[in-house]
Amino acid sequence: MSSCKKDNDNETPIIPDEPSPAYSIPPIDEYIPQRLIHLFDSIGVLHRGNQPPSIIGNFMAESINMLIINKVQESNYLGAPASIPNPFYYEFKEQETNTLHVSFKTPKGTPGQYDYFLEKSDTDSTYLRFKENTELFTDNPIAPPYFKSSKFKAEDFRHAYIMGSGDYFTVYFYEIRDISSGALPLNAILISGKMATDAEGDPVIEDFWYGTENMTYTNGGPNINQIIQLGFLPHPGDIIVFNNTNSLTPGSYNK
Repeated sequence: MSSCKKDNDNETPIIPDEPSPAYSIPPIDEYIPQRLIHLFDSIGVLHRGNQPPSIIGNFMAESINMLIINKVQESNYLGAPASIPNPFYYEFKEQETNTLHVSFKTPKGTPGQYDYFLEKSDTDSTYLRFKENTELFTDNPIAPPYFKSSKFKAEDFRHAYIMGSGDYFTVYFYEIRDISSGALPLNAILISGKMATDAEGDPVIEDFWYGTENMTYTNGGPNINQIIQLGFLPHPGDIIVFNNTNSLTPGSYNK
């Protein structure tokens, strides 16, 4: 009795292509300093999860409260909780699952003329951090463990990351702030909130929190050290937390 043999019995099996590896998102517990994470966690506004809501849009806070100042033991910082009556503008764009771009501005001087709230950048976004010389931070003892590991890549500084679930989200990243002293502090940032809609169906952000921990000054020197020691600038490790009691409403500084 003869047997039949299929033509493709001796062909090499087809192996599906491996999916392209996605950009690895730095885990927040290794990437952001623990003191800032613990503070947000203690007040119940650290929103974890792998399915954050879309927060794309331009938003405005009519005023914001400097609510918490948590200083390290060696700090002489003179800042105190206060209400800041200036409007703050926030832009979230180009969100792709767990990454996005963030811009902030606050108006100063003549209405319609604005200064960057963060780094003065040659792009349309002020979220940019280091482009070069990342060792200014990665070699600093205060840097979280992520930056001491093989996981770290310079491009990590060029992204903001978002986590959360349902309507709740937390954004985390690092930014260089441009201030009048020229000190250029590098800060770790957490932003948390809840997405909602107003009566007209426009997106708003409720329960908005913004936290910053000073990590280092990228433009240091004796003069800057003296300003820090006198208490006019936060000491590395100092945390400042802002809260907006009203919803952030649609409002663009580009208009």
